[in-house]
Amino acid sequence: MSDQWFERVQYSWFQKFIINCVCSGKLPKHVAFIMDGNRRFAKVNDITRSESYSMGFEKIGEILDYCETFSIRYVSVYAFSIENFKRSDEEKSELFSLMSDKMNYLLSKIDKIHEKGIRINVLGDITLFPDHITKTLARLELETLNNSEFCLNLCLAYTSRDEITHSVNCMAQGVARGKLRVTDINETLLDKCLYSEDLPPVDMLLRTSGEVRLSDYMMWQANFAALQFVKVLWPDFGFWHLIGSLLDYQRQEPMLSQYRETYAPFLEKMTRAELAAVAHSEHCTLKSHDNCQLNEAITDAYIQTHQTRTEGFLNDLRGERRELLEHCAELTVAGA
Repeated sequence: MSDQWFERVQYSWFQKFIINCVCSGKLPKHVAFIMDGNRRFAKVNDITRSESYSMGFEKIGEILDYCETFSIRYVSVYAFSIENFKRSDEEKSELFSLMSDKMNYLLSKIDKIHEKGIRINVLGDITLFPDHITKTLARLELETLNNSEFCLNLCLAYTSRDEITHSVNCMAQGVARGKLRVTDINETLLDKCLYSEDLPPVDMLLRTSGEVRLSDYMMWQANFAALQFVKVLWPDFGFWHLIGSLLDYQRQEPMLSQYRETYAPFLEKMTRAELAAVAHSEHCTLKSHDNCQLNEAITDAYIQTHQTRTEGFLNDLRGERRELLEHCAELTVAGA
């Protein structure tokens, strides 16, 4: 396997000129890719699926270099949907073999990954994979946990519905264990229980192959994202396709930014009103209704208690996630 993942792209003088032009405008911080078209690429070019998927993996390394050039520090790729488990046993075996090879390759290049400061997050339920893949993915995430220059999110055994369901289950368990109250549950807490809880929202979501659908991918995080549907198969995606998408992002960005700036204070105001209503209800159980008055001090005190309780819950949740990764990294793999 080549070291294309860690080689810098050599730009022509004209490409450098275009890069400088694009960089004069606002650029996304977080770009999410739906890497569609690998199987069609194999048919069109009369190669095996394995060869096409391998080329698709190499393409990720190339894209990371482009994104580094544009100071896009967060990149997410939809590498394996939960829906992919419904494929034939033959194709799943082929995909698992490729995944194992590629992840072990990255693990073997851990020094170079540290040198470039790449943190690799795995978003999804990795326990659905065979143990040898689960173990490698967990090791890869743990090994790069403290890197901070660049963040690559591998969405594996992932769908948005599963992620949101997982978030809701976490909150329900928090209530059942006495770590949360039902009244603590709101949009902000649900967001922080997602696999992507420490990531910025998606600014641009790009799908290759020409298909115009999201395929249950980062639908929560891409609420205010610019959507790009590019008519090129993933292994053929290149510099100029990204340039076109970034220029279109810059066209859409002022409107999307306005939506984000409007929604943030609305959400804050709505959340405060909900918590104030709870504070009022609890305060009035201690006082006669005739003398029950809600003031800002009571609301502020309740919100502080709410924040302390939810932060404690989230810290426990992060600890449980870390313990799961450490357990998976120590799995005994049959035949290893």
